Amino acid sequence: MPAEAAPYFGKTIDPMLFNVGYLVRAELDDVHTKSLPVKVKAAAAKADALPATSLTKTTGGTSTAKVTKKNARDMGRLLAERWRDAGTSAAAGMLPGVERIDLAVPKGAPEPPPSPTSAQPALAQKAGKQTKYRALTIDSIGQDGKPGVMIGFAHNVDDGRLASFGLSYPGEGKKSFMVPEGTYSFEVSVFTGPGSDLSTKAALVVKPEVRVTSDMTITLDARTAVPYQANLAAPPRPDMPRLDALSFMRTSATGDTTGVSPSGLLYGILMRVVSFAPNGNPTLFATPTKPVTKGRLDFMAMTTLAEGATGGPEMGSTYELLFPYGGAVPASMTHTIKASDLATVHSALYDSPSDDPSPGPLNKFTYAFLPWGWTDFGFGDEPGPGERTDYLYSSRPEQVVWQSAMGPDRGERIYGPRRRLQPGQVIREDWNRGPDAPSVAAAYVSRPQRSISGDPDSAVPDPFLQVCTACRQGNLLLAYLQPYSDSDPLHYAYGGYETSAVEFYRDGKLAYTGRDFFPAPAVLPLLPRPAEYRLNWASSPLGRADAPSSTDWTFRSGPGDAAAALPGKIRCADATLGCSFLPLLFVHYDLALDFESRVQPGRAFEVAFKVSRQESQPAPSGVRATVEVSYDDGKTWSQPQDTPAKAGGMFAASVTHPDYTDAGRWVSLRVQARDADGSTVTQTNIHAYRLAG
Repeated sequence: MPAEAAPYFGKTIDPMLFNVGYLVRAELDDVHTKSLPVKVKAAAAKADALPATSLTKTTGGTSTAKVTKKNARDMGRLLAERWRDAGTSAAAGMLPGVERIDLAVPKGAPEPPPSPTSAQPALAQKAGKQTKYRALTIDSIGQDGKPGVMIGFAHNVDDGRLASFGLSYPGEGKKSFMVPEGTYSFEVSVFTGPGSDLSTKAALVVKPEVRVTSDMTITLDARTAVPYQANLAAPPRPDMPRLDALSFMRTSATGDTTGVSPSGLLYGILMRVVSFAPNGNPTLFATPTKPVTKGRLDFMAMTTLAEGATGGPEMGSTYELLFPYGGAVPASMTHTIKASDLATVHSALYDSPSDDPSPGPLNKFTYAFLPWGWTDFGFGDEPGPGERTDYLYSSRPEQVVWQSAMGPDRGERIYGPRRRLQPGQVIREDWNRGPDAPSVAAAYVSRPQRSISGDPDSAVPDPFLQVCTACRQGNLLLAYLQPYSDSDPLHYAYGGYETSAVEFYRDGKLAYTGRDFFPAPAVLPLLPRPAEYRLNWASSPLGRADAPSSTDWTFRSGPGDAAAALPGKIRCADATLGCSFLPLLFVHYDLALDFESRVQPGRAFEVAFKVSRQESQPAPSGVRATVEVSYDDGKTWSQPQDTPAKAGGMFAASVTHPDYTDAGRWVSLRVQARDADGSTVTQTNIHAYRLAG
């Protein structure tokens, strides 16, 4: 609805004339008709005098007419002029001599929905009185002192449903709106030139609380903005490639959220609060504000630096720097980060085993979670296999939660555990050092996806909240199994497979089977008595149909199983009921592979692996395990070899691989393990790794 029509809405003009969805259903859209049928409650002469309107019939004080669409702007011009002439007087929203203009619903058209004003909804009233509308004009001054061009948001922070509107790309000059009285927030990028010109200067102007109780003009002055500058105290090289960004979220008193989320790179580019190569990496500016008293203002600046190129193996180390400022835009946004302030992340990136030359990993990046959003902003594409070191920093380490992720050259993206990092902390992560196996990690409830367009409502209120991996609740098995863990049992992937199938047996009888099935969650029926169960999950990773794997579990469970001692951030699937851990055993390999997932042929090689239970469950006791090897894709296997137990649930066996041949270049593995309670697991991986040659 045009802003100029707001005073007439439901008073002089039928709201149904603005219901585009209904007009389409009634075939009154531009495709079907060049005019719009209306009923005008007025004297015939007054009705006939309306712009773009021609009478077809008059009965008493009501006329039927047609509004010609191509001339309808003349009607809009009349409404705007009358509104400006009337101001805030009682005549606002009225046309002289015209009581009402309604849609004339054609015969055979669908029944129109109820008018939004017919029931006098609460949004149209304040304390039992009709809402008063005021003329709000938004103007701007650029950093050069001349009238600016604006892109951004204006919205009511008492209740976002009362008014929320935007100044759209490629930018607008002085603009007027009719708005309900109330408190308004403005977050607008003010340009010194057209918004479509990527080289023009810009500043984010924020006025988070402006009271509108009369006709008024708000001037957004970019000259008061301060620069955002973040640099290393001792940079490894001058003029490092960089990305800078500002992120803001304005939340009303009733919870409505507007802004550019930390993951909203696309919106940030349009509003010029993201610097990137096409616009010459300009300095970002924002106007300082006072803390808000209504709702919430979350404002953050972000910088990513690269030692080398912006992508590829020559990218070198990256530095991700976050500055959450809290409830206001600060008076200064200049920062110098010392080396001792950084958390250090050492990583080893492995390619998936393959006969084909690999381009290397697709990406290696880090999520950052804040109480009001998340971000994956920064460099990290095609980093190349091998060792690398990256650095993370937050001005509020108690507030930011980090999670690393890696996209292998083939297959799904792998994720690590979430953690808070302190200045000076050092961590080590190996990625995609296979073979794959189901993860022991409890599934996180909030699962962000990497993209360039973030949802303004992308808050992750509790990034540590997880759900039990495999638990019994009543007579149900609820399994949030996650695939494609590597040598780190807490790594996992979301979905994505070439094939996947589940079979479930109760006391030897097949109770469920599912093809093309990803068990997250699998909800399977248990017997109301102690029984023996078998669960088999067979799958092959995305892009690797030649490398199927299967995990075959057996275990006992009954209604009297001991209640699970879950830590504070891990819940049962139904948090209102207790649950019991199901005693599944998990296998994860720890193999000395090269970065192409190969080993040298014709020599002894240690097959090391760990047998454990799901995250937060006590370790199994009395475990015994064997390992088998195949060089013909699992058609034949070596004799099971006992593996001596080591500390920490580790086992190892030495095998001597034959010399390289094309027919026997692939190594497949099978591990069988049993604990003292009788639970078993058989983990089979075809094409676990390759012989070099």
